[in-house]
Amino acid sequence: MTILRALLPLAGLLINAAVQIAVCRAGGSLLRSIFAGFTAGFVLVAYFSGIAPILTGDILCYGAFGYCYFHFLNLGETARRIRLIRELNESPDGLTEAEFLAKYNCREILVVRMERLLVNGQIVSRNGRYFTGKPALLVMARMITLLKLSVLGRKSEFEDV
Repeated sequence: MTILRALLPLAGLLINAAVQIAVCRAGGSLLRSIFAGFTAGFVLVAYFSGIAPILTGDILCYGAFGYCYFHFLNLGETARRIRLIRELNESPDGLTEAEFLAKYNCREILVVRMERLLVNGQIVSRNGRYFTGKPALLVMARMITLLKLSVLGRKSEFEDV
């Protein structure tokens, strides 16, 4: 194996990030940009691995890099801890507990998340009731549950052993 071949998954990750940033800056949604970036990196790695349907170590390694990159991006978007730290950093006088609670009202957070799920078609509203829509998030959740079952031997790390 040459050094260049060993660096192929890393090259795929760099393409992934470059395409993701370009699509996002061109006005694409974050989710769309993540899919486009991952696909571009995957195509590069698959092409230079010289394979068609066969999974190689290069592709598995790139998949792991892509998975980590996705969660790195997602962490900055969804983790309240990260948002709280950013808010504190942007407030030179600090924030009181009341100011935090005003910014992070549970009802408002739920409304924003539900709206985002509706706009993306991940949930649908019919006759005042909500149902699952596009199954992408559900599939991801099930995949994560399967990974937890295979690694931890249980569905959740919070589940009693």
